[in-house]
Amino acid sequence: MNSDVALFTQQALNTFTILTSLIASLVLVVGGYLYITSNGKPEALEGAKKTIRNALIGLVLVLSANTLISLFNGALTTPSIPVPTEQLALTPIEPVAPEGGLTQVLMDAIGSLLQNIIQSATKPITESVIGFLTTTPSLVTNSVIFNFWIIIVGITDALFVLLIAILGLQFMSATTFGFEELELKQLLPRVGLAFLGANTSIFLVDWIVKLVNTLITAVLNATGGLNEAWIANAFDPASLSLEQIAFITLIFMLLFVILSVVLLLFYITRLITIAVGAVLSPLIFLLWALPKFSDFAEVSARTYLTTIFSIFVHVVVIQLAAAFLTLPEQVGTSSLVSILVGVGMLLTLLKTQSFMVQLMFYNSGRTLMKKVSGQIMNVISSKQVESASAPAKARAVKTPRKVVSA
Repeated sequence: MNSDVALFTQQALNTFTILTSLIASLVLVVGGYLYITSNGKPEALEGAKKTIRNALIGLVLVLSANTLISLFNGALTTPSIPVPTEQLALTPIEPVAPEGGLTQVLMDAIGSLLQNIIQSATKPITESVIGFLTTTPSLVTNSVIFNFWIIIVGITDALFVLLIAILGLQFMSATTFGFEELELKQLLPRVGLAFLGANTSIFLVDWIVKLVNTLITAVLNATGGLNEAWIANAFDPASLSLEQIAFITLIFMLLFVILSVVLLLFYITRLITIAVGAVLSPLIFLLWALPKFSDFAEVSARTYLTTIFSIFVHVVVIQLAAAFLTLPEQVGTSSLVSILVGVGMLLTLLKTQSFMVQLMFYNSGRTLMKKVSGQIMNVISSKQVESASAPAKARAVKTPRKVVSA
């Protein structure tokens, strides 16, 4: 097991074990109280037994995770024996030199302009992209983000009072005005969990960011870093020469620079989204406590997690492509095929985020269809029970009342 991931997992597991032990103690106290007060109530007795049993089983599972992490630390180690790998060799592409004349003069003039743009912009842009790839800054240590989050938490805590009043009104008048009925045993824990999440949301987000940084560090340490990445080694802008490079190669170099700028803008937008999401996360927990807005809050949380973890997927894609795509005898040259591979890499990275969002929405739609199907089956089952009990009621013999004379 990777040492960085193992250290992060051990620290998170220790915190989670302490938190789970406290929650299990509270659940056991509640279950014991229900067990003591369930005399003559078989359903309450079974519910108390189930509560105690689930608390003990959950606590045992959490404690067993500590044993598993110790086992993985000793068993899963990085192999020191070199493993033979088979790489995909790409065939070089040699552009055909154009004929002379006025066209060549225009191409030389345009090529000189493209050369200046490429040489001045490629290195700072690629270095910025690699800088955004390696790490995501912490949110808790940023005073601006943390102060904004404190302001939103204060607003959210004030709105929780209004939320409780609205839920109480809905619970009171659900049957009278036709509102959706709420169950008190599910309503109170949901509101309490939402309040706790709203007041600790930035720490949860910062923990997720640390998890992503740990995963990225583990991948880079295991694969040798970004020294062989196609983003940095597609071509060398310092060695460009119009006498040695074809005009079509310059065009694809310019396309590479444009896509690098778009990817850099995506990374900047990602950081802004992470900061805004962390600041507004208390309001998302507040909306999650409302039954009508719970789906919106869950979709927002999933989209936010997709945005955070997209950078880890990018690092995996870059390292994987650098591992199996090779150009024999083309290392250090500005060949057309290496630039095309770099362009394809950038396009893949730009499409990764939309692909992950599509998978997220597919999962959300699948869950929604399951809920709708379950409700339909419940309605059909209730109708079948009513239709089966109707003939029995009709066949029932009604005995006349016995009149007792005074």
